[in-house]
Amino acid sequence: MNKLKIIVTILLMPYSIFIIAQIPNPQDSVIMEKLQLANSLLLSNGQERAYQLYFECAEVGNAYAMNALGILKQRGWGTEQDETGSIEWFQNAAQAGYAKAYYNLFHAYAKALGVEQNFEYVVNYLDTLHNTQHRSVALMYLGYYYYKGFGVEQNYETAVDYFLQSAEFDNADALYFLGLCYRNGYGVVPDEEIAIFYLNRATQLGHYYSFEELEEESPEIIIEPKNISMTGENGENEISRIPQQYRQLEQINLNNDIGGEYVGTIVMYDYSGKKIVKKSKLKISFDDTSDGKIFGKWIENDTLYTDFEAILTENALQFIDTEYHRTERYHKNYARKWQFKNAILEKTETDSISYLVGNIRQYDIKRKEPSKPLYISLQKSKSEETQLDTEKDFFIAYPNPFENNINVIFTLEKEINVIISVYEATGKLFDRQSLGVLQTGQHNYLLALSAPKGQYMLVVQTGDNKISSLIIKK
Repeated sequence: MNKLKIIVTILLMPYSIFIIAQIPNPQDSVIMEKLQLANSLLLSNGQERAYQLYFECAEVGNAYAMNALGILKQRGWGTEQDETGSIEWFQNAAQAGYAKAYYNLFHAYAKALGVEQNFEYVVNYLDTLHNTQHRSVALMYLGYYYYKGFGVEQNYETAVDYFLQSAEFDNADALYFLGLCYRNGYGVVPDEEIAIFYLNRATQLGHYYSFEELEEESPEIIIEPKNISMTGENGENEISRIPQQYRQLEQINLNNDIGGEYVGTIVMYDYSGKKIVKKSKLKISFDDTSDGKIFGKWIENDTLYTDFEAILTENALQFIDTEYHRTERYHKNYARKWQFKNAILEKTETDSISYLVGNIRQYDIKRKEPSKPLYISLQKSKSEETQLDTEKDFFIAYPNPFENNINVIFTLEKEINVIISVYEATGKLFDRQSLGVLQTGQHNYLLALSAPKGQYMLVVQTGDNKISSLIIKK
């Protein structure tokens, strides 16, 4: 597409962030003529002259021209590109009452165009817009930010309310997100029939991702949990006389024997952190240390590889600008580039076994926004024979650290009796629950742990096999 067609497309898009709309009806006919001429020049490669005409109109207080100058500066059309300088023009236009300037400010703060990214500012600009003639789009984006929890406290119920209001205007994006909410039970009772209704409406309006979602056979969430309550009442019965298997849990300096390979699981959960949506095998190898930094490899599902550099702190590992490409449910056709952010792992040892656990957030470089939260649980491999088979013995507890409730997910290869136990940091059994004989497949339990804050060892026993994970109640 040539430059002229790009400009025409931007001018005609109904909901473009960078839209230059129909000229208002100014009192001054000279201003009107200049604005009309400037718009014509944009379409005929006369961008430098168009910029000058907009500037002349802006100088006498025309808000439309102010907004146009912000667009040209942001894009570098007819003037030197200056994203930072564009913000002042957008702000001037907004203060002068030109509503579309709020779109440009919203977009600039959302995508860090000339300003530091600030989702709180984004939401504030959308709040201003949702009572204007641009209500439909503003409502949809407000729902979007509540859905993901950017700039506001994450809340699916509030998101659904905004999506419903926007859907009254046949906003395809809002209809799409309503479909996701009803399919996955985000803020509403899951209802596949209603989900398909909304996705079909969005598809009829040309929404590509809605069409893709209709091709999916199931929701994105893996499995709903069953409830377990542990109060310590079962910690003093005959089971507690089993010889203690765990010694005092201690956080240790990562500089002590950080080398080697760790294997386990990485899980992705929804934006609320309450439902798991994806699980993968994970292997991290620490290859070298130098000047307080450590270097190694991140290997996910044996197919995604990336070298990393990290800083060692007293009891954590923090990645530095680690990036890799991966696909996900909503972006299957191409791999997005992701950067590790706030990736801090805690190392703990018990019974001579080293554990790494942590909450990781990745950042979508193209969309310029955080991904769904990730949690990893790893155990140090002592030899090839002791490596975990995470496909066979998948087991994860999240979120970790947790406040009151923690999800426990495990997979069974055969029908077998299952027992869940929680040990205190001293190695003393706190509580134990028999789940009875469970069927083959994946199982999810929501464990309510009525215990003081601190570190515990969670053990899932299947027959003679035991799988454990360090959990931290905060």
